[in-house]
Amino acid sequence: MTPRRRTELRAAEGAVTILMTVVFLLILSLVLVSLESARQQSLTAMTKLSAQSAAESVLGSYYAPLFDEYGLYGIYDTDIGEELRRYAEASARPENDAPLLYSGERTSHYSYAYDVADVALTRSVSLLYGGAAICRNQMMEAGAVSGVQELAEMLLRAVRLLRDSETAAEALEYQQRVERELSKTDSIILKLMTVLDGIPTDENGVKLASDGTFTPENKFVKRAVPGAVTAAGVHMNNASFFRQLESKYVDIQATAAAFLRNLEALPTEEVPVEVAVDSGRILYGVLDSLDPMDEAIRLLDELIKLQETGRPLVEEYAEYIETVKPLVGEDFYDSLHDSLGTMRKYVGTGSDGAQYCFREMQQTLIHNRVVLYPWKEKLLSMPRTKSQWIAIYSGLMNAMKDYSLDWLEIDYSGVKISTQTSSFWSVVKSVITNGIVGGLYGDDITISRASLPYLADRPSGVLFGSLADLYSGPVLPAEGTVSRSFLERVLEGNLFGALLDELADGVVALSEKLLLVSYMATHMTSFEDAERKGVLHYEQEYLLFGERSDADNQRSTTRRILGLRAVMNTLHVFTDSAKKAEALLIATELLSLLPFPLLIKITQYIILLVWGIQNAYLETAELLRGKAVPVLVTADTFQLSLGEAFTMTKDKRLAAARNYQSPTGFCMRYPHYLLLLMMLTNADKLTMRALDIIQMNIAAGYDPKFLLKDCIYGFDAEITVVCPTLFTDLLGGSISSDTFGTYEITEKCAASY
Repeated sequence: MTPRRRTELRAAEGAVTILMTVVFLLILSLVLVSLESARQQSLTAMTKLSAQSAAESVLGSYYAPLFDEYGLYGIYDTDIGEELRRYAEASARPENDAPLLYSGERTSHYSYAYDVADVALTRSVSLLYGGAAICRNQMMEAGAVSGVQELAEMLLRAVRLLRDSETAAEALEYQQRVERELSKTDSIILKLMTVLDGIPTDENGVKLASDGTFTPENKFVKRAVPGAVTAAGVHMNNASFFRQLESKYVDIQATAAAFLRNLEALPTEEVPVEVAVDSGRILYGVLDSLDPMDEAIRLLDELIKLQETGRPLVEEYAEYIETVKPLVGEDFYDSLHDSLGTMRKYVGTGSDGAQYCFREMQQTLIHNRVVLYPWKEKLLSMPRTKSQWIAIYSGLMNAMKDYSLDWLEIDYSGVKISTQTSSFWSVVKSVITNGIVGGLYGDDITISRASLPYLADRPSGVLFGSLADLYSGPVLPAEGTVSRSFLERVLEGNLFGALLDELADGVVALSEKLLLVSYMATHMTSFEDAERKGVLHYEQEYLLFGERSDADNQRSTTRRILGLRAVMNTLHVFTDSAKKAEALLIATELLSLLPFPLLIKITQYIILLVWGIQNAYLETAELLRGKAVPVLVTADTFQLSLGEAFTMTKDKRLAAARNYQSPTGFCMRYPHYLLLLMMLTNADKLTMRALDIIQMNIAAGYDPKFLLKDCIYGFDAEITVVCPTLFTDLLGGSISSDTFGTYEITEKCAASY
């Protein structure tokens, strides 16, 4: 082979080598770029996973006191951004984290290593976000752990008894509303008694002197009588009243006839003064009857309007009690029906006639005014001659034939002056007039003096401070009296309807409330708990009422318990025939000077109410001393006789409460009533007040600056990482390092408990 040929072959071989090298490099570059691209895609996924893992790892830094004491998760006093960076960096270079070292080498061989360039917290969610719904859900989860089966059975049974009593309570309230409306008639009739019959009255009845007598009025409609003065003639059906009024009546015709005889016996036309004076009795008899007629007609106008507006009320009530008859017991239905006959008499639709025929009474008065009015001026003219006198008085006698007292009758047949002077009766009158003597706390009960400091950032104060209480119960004084208006208010308004509103949303809402109440019972103390470690000792009572002191919260709770017991006791006494008869006897004696059957009936109700509430006071005093009281009140479980109810003093009540032995059967103690009241309280309100307690107790025990609003439940963040190229670096300077040296990846993460 020639040298030239050899040279040519060598040149060709070199060219092939160069070509293959170039091809190889191109293929290698393609492979390395593909690998780098695949690595970048994987790194993006790994970064996303790392960011989310870091976010979830931060949740592990929950505030231990909040969880240990109350089972609530929240991040407090933690720099979330720095924690995210730390966890992300540990994921990026695990060999730099001492526990993860596999050798002493400090150089990373981790294919997906990166550097954290930036961490940005884009949003954080406080534990109080959304009206504390977050906290409520956590509480319900913790309540489920506590177990609620026994609690649910007890509370639902108590609520069922309340619900069963709801219809009866509503019916009783309905009856009271109608009777109170009709009883307005009685107050006007009291005024009519004075105007029509001259009997002095006030809002309490006939005004009597100490000797049982009264001083009749001088001006009254029936003073002028058109015939003989007899009880029947003046339509007065009470002998005692007639005797005291008898001297005031003037028989116009008989008196005028006697006066005319004296005139006719005079020898001259001139009438002596002493004879003229005798006409004064006739004059004042007529004028004193005529003057009050306008007032009597006006009062009767009011009574007629009351009858007209009362008729549809009574008939609607009659229809109503028939609709509820299948829903209430027979005794209770009979109790509702008892007063229907009296109601119908008041509105003029009774089967045996109206109690009062007001329209006929008014027509009689209008007619009598027409008869008498023309003689007013004539009698006041003082005639000068005998013939003038005779003409006037003869005409008056003739006019009086058309004068009538028909229909002008008020029924006084049941009115009598009471002879009861015993101390018991005076006590009954005092209780009815002044109210029930209070007193549930004795020397054996010590009320905590703990109270809350003022905190502007109290959760309930910020969000729910202006909410009203769920329902209004009766007012219990510390050691005072309860007014008569309180006795009536117990029967006003739909108490049960308000109490049961929270249970109207069905099984789901009820289940959630049970879980929440279970949490409260487990984590919050109460009046009966021996161990009290928080800022307040009566925490469950605070959940119900939100007052700043233990004493105020405990007394408010006692008022609510008394309200529930009062309703249950009232329903019993209003359906117990023996108790009703005993109360009616007392009411009749107490109102012996009032001719009003409906007012006597209402007073009977008040006596029954006093009786029931006194028994409720005793039961509440027993509950405060740790005793169990039957939920349902029966004749066997009712503790007080009527005499005991009206002579019950604070000392007697407390002694009885201390000696009381809890019976068998379905009974509830004070803590059970707390749970029941919590079941009947708005869930949001319970939650916010529970957060008040949690915040203040942790601040007192761990960190004075602790605020729940600073606790984080969840957050959103962005993590930006910078990753060096790996495979493309093998190309060296053949590819621009500006393009392939590093690249950034930004990933979002979010986490919450």
